[in-house]
Formats: sequence, structure tokens, C-alpha cells
Amino acid sequence: MRVLRLCTTVMVVVFLPFSATFAQTVQVTLHDGSIEPAVIQSTKGQEVRVFIQNRGTTVHNFVVPNFYVFTQNLQPGGQVNVKFTPDKTGTFPFYSDKKGVPEPGMRGSLHVR
Repeated sequence: MRVLRLCTTVMVVVFLPFSATFAQTVQVTLHDGSIEPAVIQSTKGQEVRVFIQNRGTTVHNFVVPNFYVFTQNLQPGGQVNVKFTPDKTGTFPFYSDKKGVPEPGMRGSLHVR
């Protein structure tokens, strides 16, 4: 008597909601007197990963106070990665500061939709 074996393949399909998104990556360059880009566009609920480089000749940092982003002071040539997820919409400032005071010209805006 012949024994037949039945092989069953089970396929599991995971459906993600259409609004599911992947992390946004942004490169920010700190110069003496400016930050590039000066405007960052983002989406509420989407993780933002920021790669920050200090191309200036003095110490700078990167601060987005509304989302509790505060980097350490970066020496010239220093770099750091940060990530955060905006939980509200609107326009929010980011800047480099010295002793809690934003440096002249070193400001930008984060626009969250």
C-alpha cells in the first residue's frame, strides 16, 4: 500500500495600514552662523532620524525643544545621530544654542503635517 504525504505550505500575510511609514532620514549641517537645511518637513507619527555634523570652527549643538531633542556640544568636525517621533502638527523651531540662548543665525523650522 502506498502512503501519500500531503505537504501543506502555510503563508502568513501581514497587512500594514496604508498610513504605515518608515523613518525619515535628514542630514543637518551646522555652520558658524547657519544651519542647513533651514526647513525640515516631517509627518506626525513618523520617526525622524537626524544625522548632524558640525562643519563650523566653534562648538555647536542641535536643539528641537518641542520634541525634547538636545544634543551634546559638538566640537568642529563632530557628528551625532538623534531620532524622535513628532507627536503633534505645526511649525516648531530648532537651533544651536550657547548656555540656553540660540546662536545668531543658527535657527530653522520643523514643519510637521
